[in-house]
Amino acid sequence: MGVVRRTSIRFLTILYIGIVLGYINTVLIFPNILTEEEFGLTRIIFSAAALIAQITQLGTGNILVRFHPHLKDDSRNTTLTLGLLLSFLGVIISGLVLFFFKDWIIDSYAENAALFTKYYYLLLPATISLIAYNLFDGYLRVLLKNSFSAFLNSILLRVVWLAIVLLYSFGLFDTDTFINYYVGGQILVSCVGLAYVLMQGNLTLGFDTTKERMIMLRKMVNFGIVTVVSGISLLLINRIDVVLVGKYLGLADVAIFSIAMYMSDVILAPAQSIARTSAVLVADAFKSNNMAMVKDLYKKTALNQVLLGSLVFMLIAVNYDSLLSFLPPSYSDSYYVFFLLGLTKVVNTGLGVNGAILINSRYYKLDTILSVSLLIISVILKIFFIPIYGLIGAAASTAFAIIAFNIAKYIILKAKMDLSPFSKNYFSICAILIAAFLITIYVPVTKFVWFNIPIKSTVFVLLTVPGIYILNLSEDFNALIDGGIDFIRKRV
Repeated sequence: MGVVRRTSIRFLTILYIGIVLGYINTVLIFPNILTEEEFGLTRIIFSAAALIAQITQLGTGNILVRFHPHLKDDSRNTTLTLGLLLSFLGVIISGLVLFFFKDWIIDSYAENAALFTKYYYLLLPATISLIAYNLFDGYLRVLLKNSFSAFLNSILLRVVWLAIVLLYSFGLFDTDTFINYYVGGQILVSCVGLAYVLMQGNLTLGFDTTKERMIMLRKMVNFGIVTVVSGISLLLINRIDVVLVGKYLGLADVAIFSIAMYMSDVILAPAQSIARTSAVLVADAFKSNNMAMVKDLYKKTALNQVLLGSLVFMLIAVNYDSLLSFLPPSYSDSYYVFFLLGLTKVVNTGLGVNGAILINSRYYKLDTILSVSLLIISVILKIFFIPIYGLIGAAASTAFAIIAFNIAKYIILKAKMDLSPFSKNYFSICAILIAAFLITIYVPVTKFVWFNIPIKSTVFVLLTVPGIYILNLSEDFNALIDGGIDFIRKRV
């Protein structure tokens, strides 16, 4: 886990800087400058674009991760060449989808989200920019150069968006120009990503036409076709809430739901930093048939992700009202939406790199079958529950789908490969965290918001971190604490 720890710390540092910027943007600035409809519009455009991009990329990211270990010494850069071709095809498919389904999409949103239909034309450039960014991000990921793509998406993009919103608040341009510039921010980030990839060199493109290589290419394409369905299903399960909330409830509710979703997405940061490198290592381990390494990665990623993810989730949960106290009153009723989405993400990340293991194994088709089945169930539940129960219905249906999906993956990995993420230390960590959370939520609060946050956070940290550290329940967590202490000691 040494390489995972080193790359994860750099990646996580960038992500948390981005989280601070995201909190400033999403919680403090945007809802207080933009109307609920304008804020909801910025959310739904990129949610819809992300769905289309995931569908039309044809599994490019999964192909790069799984097959690059077999082709890393290929002078013709076969993985990147195929990625570029599939991404170009994805752009064409996106254009056709948006053209032929334009009337249906506009009619679906005309009643509750008329502002979205006005800016429908921005979906294509937003989708193309996301397809490009995802390709560059996937390529840098297999090169273990995660930090720069994280900087682009977590820091640069948020700084650009913040500047655009502030300029809009000063009346320097109208709403039409603002929305166009907002989408342009993502296009700018994708162009910077392209420039960085070009700087990496070794970009000779082409295919080796030997019989062995053509067999490999066919495997890559077949794998991509199968796993793209899985990727689409997972993204739909996670993101279709915003699209359906916009359809059934309107853009104002999209804005409220997006706040809770953003706060829950913060929980994913530690898992993202760990999983990006671990997934590449899992692919390497399967290439060399090193199942001992797969088992070790599964247990360690699960242990560290449930620890770090739960710490973040519970810190936000005990301070949620204080963190949102600066928003307009209409945003204050999103706690239970956040709690359901946040708990879902803890379960999802707390089972380690189960997705990467299943996709890189010979049972990867089962992942697709599970994903499609749960997507169908999830969409049916959302269509039924959102009109009746509103935002809680959207969050509850997502929670059910994601938790059921992960339980099913655990059962498959246990039955097919005798793999389990659990250990004695895993359950000890969970017990400590739950006990500390139940104690902390009853800590009295004052009317001073910025006084409540440090008090509750300090109580929770003191009830969890020392015990976990002293009992040495996670070697990587202890190494992280020791590294922080050494850094402070050297500076002092």
